[in-house]
This record gives sequence, C-alpha cells and structure tokens, in this order.
Amino acid sequence: MPINPVRNYGQALTMSVAERSSEVRDIVYDSTPLTRILKDEDRIQTKSASGPELRIPVEFDKLQAQWFTGYDKIAITPKELLNSAVFNWARVVAPFSLNGTEMLFNQNEAEIIDLMSFYISAAEKSAKEAFELGMVSDGTADGGRQMIGFGGSIPTTPNTGTYGGISRADVTEWRPSFFDISDGDVTGYTTWDSTTARGIISKITLDRSRGNMRPDLWIFSSDMWQAVEASFVAHQRLGSERSARLGYAGLTYMTGAGPVDLVAAGGIGNVMPANTAFGIDTSSMSIYEFPGQSFVPFHPGDGMRPVNQDAMAQGIVWTGQAVVENPLSMVRLQV
Repeated sequence: MPINPVRNYGQALTMSVAERSSEVRDIVYDSTPLTRILKDEDRIQTKSASGPELRIPVEFDKLQAQWFTGYDKIAITPKELLNSAVFNWARVVAPFSLNGTEMLFNQNEAEIIDLMSFYISAAEKSAKEAFELGMVSDGTADGGRQMIGFGGSIPTTPNTGTYGGISRADVTEWRPSFFDISDGDVTGYTTWDSTTARGIISKITLDRSRGNMRPDLWIFSSDMWQAVEASFVAHQRLGSERSARLGYAGLTYMTGAGPVDLVAAGGIGNVMPANTAFGIDTSSMSIYEFPGQSFVPFHPGDGMRPVNQDAMAQGIVWTGQAVVENPLSMVRLQV
C-alpha cells in the first residue's frame, strides 16, 4: 500500500458508509417506539422528487349528506375537499473526517477497518441523536432548516399559525388538540397522578376518535410516566401484537375507542419535553424520504479532500420530512 493511501482510503470510506446505509436507517428508525411503528406499518416512504418542496394532498373538509323526500330541493354546495400541504425538505448530515496523520499510521487492512468503523459508528450515533431531537422539535433550529417535529405539528396553541402552509386559524380540521390538566381542560380532572392517569387517557382517546382514527400511541415524559405505570399496578396489563414487536417496552390499555399503546420517553440524553405527553394517531403520520437520500454517503465518489488540510471528509446524510397528514386525532397533554 502506498505511504499516503488517500485515494484508497477515500474509496474504502465511501464504500463502507454506503454498505452500512440500511443498517444506519434501522438504527435510527428503531431508536424510538414511534419511528419503529411507522417503519413496521410502511409509513416511511420515498416520495418522488417534485422540486424543492414536499407536497402532500390532504383532505380537510367533508361533504354534507341530506335527508329528503318527494320534490325536496337538494342543496348542492361546492366544497373544496382537497388541498396540498407544502413542506420544505429537511436535510441533516453527520460529518466526520480522518486526518493525514491517522491515515499515515493506520495503513494495514485491520487498522483501516478499525479506524473507519470508529468514525462511522460515531456518525451513526450523531445521526440518531439529531433525528430524535428533530422528532420533538418545532423546526426552527438552524435557521428553520430542522425537521418539523411535534413542536410544530402538535403545538401548545393549535388554533394559530400555519402548518404545511395551511392556516390553522381558518381551517378547524387542520388543528390537533392541546390539554392542560391543571387548567381543567379535561372535564372532571385537574391533577395528574396514579388515580387519574387512566381516566384522562381513556377520556381524551375516546373524545378525539373518529371511526378507526384515534390517538393509538401515547408517549409520556419520564415525570408523567410514573403515574401511568402506578395506575396499572392493581389492574390487568395487556400486551398487544404491536407492543410485542416493540419488545414490550410499554403497556397496552383498552379504551372505549380501542386499544392504545403507552410508552415512556426517558433515559440518558432524552429530548422529550418535561411534563408532556403526545397522543399520536399513527395512521395519520408518515415520514417521507427524498429519493436516494436515506442515510447515504454525503460526498460522492472518493469523499472530499479539503484543499488546505491534510484530511479526508465524509458523512452520512438524510433528506426528508415528518408529516402529520391528519391532525384531528393528534393530542398534546401537559400537566
């Protein structure tokens, strides 16, 4: 091998990242119950590129049926049922580089493999953490370049602002729900504890259901989860097929609207807002990926070698957006 095997390193580095793309995708999407469910239910999709914007057709109104008899006049009122929600593509990259000294003193095959594995693993971790943070963000970080997470799609003021270019003030069907327990937003409850948690979950789930739509996955901050877990001590704990796929990482509760899975968001590096729970209608949410941008090498070919540094740069890039396509059964709960 040459004394300074830059080209060989570049080819091997890009190939290593490319070969691990599907593995990185699984690492990121399996890191949270929500993204794991979306992946299992085929709601992580590649969206054909149609320019610099992601356009999703949404139905935000419904036709009105009419009872009639004889010569009754049938009211035909034109309604615009479909519109397009428009989002910017969000791009995130986990960059890394090997300097010339590292490459010079790691030249045999085993050393090269170990060195690249270390950097690629670090990039995988960085991509996963950035994605997890993006899922709860409002999309304003980095000058509005961040993915729009629950902070934007399920905000604390759901009747103002726009989402996907559609005004929530003008279109009621485009609003999620926000409940502050201490303010009495849930009738009959003003506190959150082991005696009220199940009742609150059950009431909100039923109230925000329509047909098969409901907040079927509840994600709780660690400070709220304690009451959820304690509320089931004296009651039967169910396990759904979906919770089994998640490794029984939470609980399943049968509500009047149907079963819901309850999971906690906690642990080291947790990014879930405190005193917060999200009720997610998983059938109304998707993650769209730009073609050919699912955790792939950032630099094509042999990577990138800066003109003023003795180094080789590469990275893992993802381009896409998380989209709530029907907010009606989406819930944010606060205590």
